[in-house]
Amino acid sequence: MKDISRLSGIEKAAILIMSVGLKSSEMMLKTMKTKEIEKITMEVARMGPVEPSIVDAVIKEYHQLMNTQRNMVNGGVDQAEEILRSLGESPDAEKIAKRIRTTSVSTVFDEFQEVKVSHIANFLRNEHPQVIALIFSQLRVEKSAELLTHLDEELQSEVMHRLAVMDEISPDVIAEVEDVIKDNFGGMSTQGEGARTGTSIVAQILNGADAAVEKNVLDTITKRDEVMANQIKEQMFLFEDILLLDDRTMQTINLELDKNDLVVGLKGSSKDLMDKFFSNMSGRAAEMLQEDMDALGPIPLTDVKESQQKIIKKIKEMDEDGKISIRILNEDELVQ
Repeated sequence: MKDISRLSGIEKAAILIMSVGLKSSEMMLKTMKTKEIEKITMEVARMGPVEPSIVDAVIKEYHQLMNTQRNMVNGGVDQAEEILRSLGESPDAEKIAKRIRTTSVSTVFDEFQEVKVSHIANFLRNEHPQVIALIFSQLRVEKSAELLTHLDEELQSEVMHRLAVMDEISPDVIAEVEDVIKDNFGGMSTQGEGARTGTSIVAQILNGADAAVEKNVLDTITKRDEVMANQIKEQMFLFEDILLLDDRTMQTINLELDKNDLVVGLKGSSKDLMDKFFSNMSGRAAEMLQEDMDALGPIPLTDVKESQQKIIKKIKEMDEDGKISIRILNEDELVQ
């Protein structure tokens, strides 16, 4: 048997459960979650004879812990919900409880997002597409877009389709996924800000994804559900959509764009698209931009796409800040 300093928390719990007798262990287990009970009982089944000195050391540590905690006051989401339950059932209590769950600042998914993309991608490859879609619904759009590029093409479109059709997710289901994440990535705390699903979130993720990923997902979803694919496209802003913007908007955009991104992003673009930028800047500025593009020489397509994504991101930021509007008005909305 290991030295007590090398025992895990589960191993210590198993030893304690075995040492206190059936009745006391039953009372202890009633306070635990199903997952915790499963882990402890599995450890009991696996564990052989335990030396008396180890048992004594575990009990002593437990006794010291209880004495320390006797003077502590516990807070946290669970404690807050327990207080609300003690007040009886009421719409207000349920509303407060829901707000507590959704505004808790430290979440499994917040911490999960800080894990290296390659590690998360390796974890996701072994999960069901529905689980991946649920996880994407909880992550920042930028993180989901980055992760999407690490999945194979078939999985990319399957996950995005499931995310687009996903309805409201039960908190119990989210809790189960949180447990899976914690089991794989360590002790992360729970409670997130709520899932974001539907065609809107898919559009946002694809806006930040590589062009190849975007094309693959949209092409595949179009074959399965053309109406849904069109809904997603309507909520996306593509580089080619710049052609639809009016001249005043383009002039405002040109003033704020990074010139290096323009030089690279317009490389290999259509004449119409280049003219859209050139015609909305001074003649001298357009001439200098063209000279810089000519001097650049051949560059990798990935660099071009990356700069185009930066331009799109900047345009969307300006739209969100109210500096411009990238919404294309219908004829019914225009006054002649």
